[in-house]
Amino acid sequence: MIPRHSIRALAAAAAIALAATACGSSSAGGGAAAAGPGFDLASKQVLNPSTKTGGTINLVSSQSFDSLDPGVTYAAQTWNLYRTFARPMMAYQHTPGGNQIVGDLATGPGVQSNGGRTWTYTLRDNATFEDGKTITSADVRWAIERSNWSTLIGNGPTYFRNILTPPGDPKFKDLDVYKDGDTAFDKIIVTTDPKKIVFNLPQAFGEFDYVMTLLQTAPVEKDKDTGSGDAYGKRPISTGAYKIQSYSAGKELKLVRNDAYNAQSDPDHMHVALADTIDVQLGVDSAERDQRLLTGQADADLGSALTVANHAKVLQDPVLKSQTDDAADSSGTYASINTQLIPNVDCRQAIEFAIDKSTVLNQLGGQWGGKIATNLLPDSIPGAVQFPTYDYSAPKAQAALAKCKAASPTLFDGDGKLSFKIAAQVNAPDLQNAATAIQASLNTVGFDTEVKLYPFGQYSQYCGNQDYARAHKLGMCLVNWGPDWLTGYGMLDQLVTKNGIAATGSQNYAFLNDSIVNDLEKHALASAEATTQQQDWVKMDHRVMDLAAYVPLIQRHVMRFRSSRLTNVMIDQAGSGGYDLSVLGLK
Repeated sequence: MIPRHSIRALAAAAAIALAATACGSSSAGGGAAAAGPGFDLASKQVLNPSTKTGGTINLVSSQSFDSLDPGVTYAAQTWNLYRTFARPMMAYQHTPGGNQIVGDLATGPGVQSNGGRTWTYTLRDNATFEDGKTITSADVRWAIERSNWSTLIGNGPTYFRNILTPPGDPKFKDLDVYKDGDTAFDKIIVTTDPKKIVFNLPQAFGEFDYVMTLLQTAPVEKDKDTGSGDAYGKRPISTGAYKIQSYSAGKELKLVRNDAYNAQSDPDHMHVALADTIDVQLGVDSAERDQRLLTGQADADLGSALTVANHAKVLQDPVLKSQTDDAADSSGTYASINTQLIPNVDCRQAIEFAIDKSTVLNQLGGQWGGKIATNLLPDSIPGAVQFPTYDYSAPKAQAALAKCKAASPTLFDGDGKLSFKIAAQVNAPDLQNAATAIQASLNTVGFDTEVKLYPFGQYSQYCGNQDYARAHKLGMCLVNWGPDWLTGYGMLDQLVTKNGIAATGSQNYAFLNDSIVNDLEKHALASAEATTQQQDWVKMDHRVMDLAAYVPLIQRHVMRFRSSRLTNVMIDQAGSGGYDLSVLGLK
């Protein structure tokens, strides 16, 4: 576990403690017209610390939200923006590159009892929804239940469902709290005291505070939640310092100050609305997005990197470079291999040997895009061990493919080739180029592949839908994936175990359900020793690589651009991986 510490008010931290570490300041003006503090600093310090209020922050994204429903979203950029208008129980401290978690709606970390099987949280006083209604523990309970035991399940993380469901209890198998009610949880999520919420777990789970950082703990008013599809996601009710003024799905979101927000309920200033308005333009073509950023029309992107096509332009211009960060990221770029569509491990290993990762890295930015990955756990995970499993070798790929063909001839078409599609995301040219590079490598050694593009917001509904993936021969899906928190469990659970598989919207795009992998996770979670857990995460990593369920491509660096007029700029690698949007202001 990573130790947790309380934080001071943002104003004091930014204006006093970190002012001495800021490396200069930008001159007045916006965008690329004036130099920023310097290259690649925002993961190390707060840039332009200030408590000044007013103005409109202009954000942009080449993608759309996967969902604005806090129980459904599973995209880092959505999680990042959500911090401006919602309060989960626990949250990440506002520090550059920080990974400490502290109380947000909760007064602090959970109090453990009953051998780590009971966790008790106390809600802060005077916290309200934007309509003025006082937030109670029942609102948190409903938020968790609706997103883990209803038709909403599958598109968001399933940690609560996996951790809280009593093993083998038939009441929970097909439970839908919208239809069946939630009395089954009366002894599992206890909210008899409106100021306290008590979780009774079937077995001890030492990382529960991390689970409480999920947006699924952001309170939801039951009488405002109809349960009809994506109704709540069209207009979620704010609990944070901002609220939604208007939302046009796929086009624009406007946030304004939440007049009902009670700052007394937020003594650590986790939510500070410095700007009057936050305007988010969505679905902007990636080239146009970069242009808006570099010319000062937009202040920052929600979370994506500048396209590789603009790297040289930024790095060769001293002013633009001074407003750029290229921080190491905890995320990686992976290609899943559909183990249901390609069940023969020799075929999957042939794919591993066939891919020239150096060409993929070039498409993703070369030295500015990261470094070649050889396994799943990134360097940032405590206890991670980097190890090579597959070297790039066309002869080894062809030999493995021939062995597969001899054992499983029905996997091959009439031309003697194994054919499938490689998925990448619409309006993500770098990932598309990486997919094309992978296609070229595979086709050279005897595969027949085609690149297919899917929208970001619905990506898991295609790659993570077992029936669709099988019917449409989605053999590989490219994805950027980061840990939900910086432990082996936060990295691997939803990615490689049965917990990440749902009827629709799986996050385990390989659909890997291996008993050894699942048992290793159980063994890790049953141990209270960090060293034992870390060893088990590494063993899981080795097992997944031996099964060739994922092709690790790169450990990412992300080149981001920030307007010179922004204040309190910092990269929060653990909480979202992007600029911490909830503390930004303007000069």
